Amino acid sequence: MNENKMPFWKHIEELRKHIIHCLCAIIIAMIILMNNKNIIFDYIIFGPAKTDFITYRVFYKLANSFLGVHLNSISFLYKNLEIQNRQIFGQFNIYVWTCFIGGVILSFPYVVYEFWKFIKPALSDEEKKYSLWILIMVTFLFLLGIFFGYFILCPFLIHFGYSFRISYIPKNIFDLSDYISLIVHSVFSMGIIFLFPFLIFFLTKMELISYSFLKKYRKHAFLILLVIASAITPGDILSTIIVLIPLLILYQVSVYISFQTNKKAS
Repeated sequence: MNENKMPFWKHIEELRKHIIHCLCAIIIAMIILMNNKNIIFDYIIFGPAKTDFITYRVFYKLANSFLGVHLNSISFLYKNLEIQNRQIFGQFNIYVWTCFIGGVILSFPYVVYEFWKFIKPALSDEEKKYSLWILIMVTFLFLLGIFFGYFILCPFLIHFGYSFRISYIPKNIFDLSDYISLIVHSVFSMGIIFLFPFLIFFLTKMELISYSFLKKYRKHAFLILLVIASAITPGDILSTIIVLIPLLILYQVSVYISFQTNKKAS
C-alpha cells in the first residue's frame, strides 16, 4: 500500500532506474551484436540479398509443388544483389546504427519486463494475474511482427525493387544505406504494427474506444489499413495484399479483444 502512495518524485526516481536498466540492456545487446558482425551482416542483414535466402527457397518449392512452375522462370533473384557503399564512413555508420536497432529488438522483452515492474505496484491483485500474460503477448506480437517483416515483407520488397525496370539500359547497383534502411524500416515497423491488438486492449480498458465503435467503423478501418499497407510497401498489388492480410487479421483480433474486455467490464 505504501508503494501506491509514493510521492511524485519517488515515482520519477523509480522510472529513472527502470529507464537506466533498459538502456543498459540495449547497450549490452548492442555490444554483443557488434562483436558478431560477420554473423549479423553476412547471414542476417544481407540474407535477403542472396538467391539462396530461405524465403526464396520455400517459394521455389511451393511454386514447383503446387503450380508446377519451373523455379528458374519464377525465381525472385537471378543473382545476388550488387550493393555498394559510396561514403567514407558509410560502413561504420551503418555498423553502429544497425547494431543499435538490433540491440533494441533483442532487448525488447526485457524492456517490456522493466515497464511491467514499474507499473506493477499500482495494479490490483486481479490485474496482476493477467498482466503477466499481457507481458508475454506483447513480446510475442512484437517478435511475430519482426519475423513477418524479415521473412515475408523484405523479400517481396527486394524482389519488386530488383525486378522493376523502366529500361534494361540502366544497371541496378543498390546503395548500402538504402538497402539497410529498407531492411530496418520494414522489420521494425512491422514489429510495432503487430502491437495493434495490445493498443486496442489498452484503449478499451481506458474506455476511450469500445467494441461497438470498432464494429461500426469496420469499413473505415479497412480503408485506413489499406493506406498503411500501401505506405509501407512500394505500392504494387502483391506486396500491398501481403501486408494488408495480417493487418486485417490483427484488426479482427483487436475487435474480439475489445468485445471480451467490454464484456468483462460489464
